[in-house]
Amino acid sequence: MKAVILAAGKGERRQPLTDYKPKAMLPICNKPLIDYQIEMLKKYGIDEIAVVVGYLEEIIRDHLKDSVKFYKDKKIKGTASAVYAARNFIDDEFILLYGDLFFDGSIDGIIRTPNSMAVVHVDDVSRYGEVIFQDGRLVSIKEKSGSGSGFVNAGIYHFDPSILDFIEKTEESERGEFELTDSIMMLNSVKVVRVIPLNGYWNDIGYPWDYLDVNMYMLNKIGFSVGENTEIWSNATIRKPAVIGNDCEIKNCVIEKSVIGNGCVVGEFSVVKRSVVMNNSNVPHLNYVADSVIAEGCNLGAGTKIANLRFDNSNVKVTVKGKRVNSGKRKLGAFIGYNVKTGINVSIYPGVKIGSDTWIEAGVLVNRDVKKGSFIRN
Repeated sequence: MKAVILAAGKGERRQPLTDYKPKAMLPICNKPLIDYQIEMLKKYGIDEIAVVVGYLEEIIRDHLKDSVKFYKDKKIKGTASAVYAARNFIDDEFILLYGDLFFDGSIDGIIRTPNSMAVVHVDDVSRYGEVIFQDGRLVSIKEKSGSGSGFVNAGIYHFDPSILDFIEKTEESERGEFELTDSIMMLNSVKVVRVIPLNGYWNDIGYPWDYLDVNMYMLNKIGFSVGENTEIWSNATIRKPAVIGNDCEIKNCVIEKSVIGNGCVVGEFSVVKRSVVMNNSNVPHLNYVADSVIAEGCNLGAGTKIANLRFDNSNVKVTVKGKRVNSGKRKLGAFIGYNVKTGINVSIYPGVKIGSDTWIEAGVLVNRDVKKGSFIRN
């Protein structure tokens, strides 16, 4: 059996975290997401793996090298388009995975069942494609039109090459994409598609705060880990779980339930809680970072602080593709892109996104999103 991982999309809903990194390469406890997927497939003896690439493809190619085969989705026009890009690889039964999902659990049922799709149960189906099935047989797939609890598409499938025939017949959707779910419904009209509920931890990492959640989940599994050539001062306070990468300096600071990447500095009197600090970023002096993500190559000026709680204690909202989205979280900080520099005593509001390559002058109050490449003055 073979496997195909779809990793071509731009991941616009996860910006600024995907400004300079494809979504499949986002680090989960300092290991790229796609590595977890490949490890899961290899547990089932699946060694022939194809990865469909597109956006920032060179980063995925450089990381995986010759361990997989690559196929380029030149259109980047939806999941059906992405699968079709690997058509020359698909000559046998195969497992299909969406490249932005994280799953920790068994996929035995999918492996054993040809012509099947996986589903997971969630409390709110409105942000997903709800899957209706009866007696294990697919009835319909509702694209983000339902409400309440139910089963949703998990983005894991077991198909044979016949799915390509239906992809060829799939028309462009109202969203301007070629949807694999449309192809599956056509397939289902000819031969039954089986629906397999999964048990385990599943997250489609649809939004930046989902990325935080996955890291917190893996932190709890790992417990505590420190990389090579990392110096931890004797007066540092580390409240486990915590993952700290290679070549870091951890001074007299507080790190609580957080991931610190490689080559980072967490300095004097700084506090990092329930956050992810990616490679080569510095939280060096008198900083407060909570429930936040700081991407690679950032430096916070002394006294820069990120608020993570509204005065009214209501859930924090985040702007995603021009719309205000309720994160469902009472505590949520900021999402800071790559190579961002802040001056001293910068204050950042909850739910703010700061685009990559931004400079923020000393003393600025950042209470709204900042576009990539900005220079913010008082």
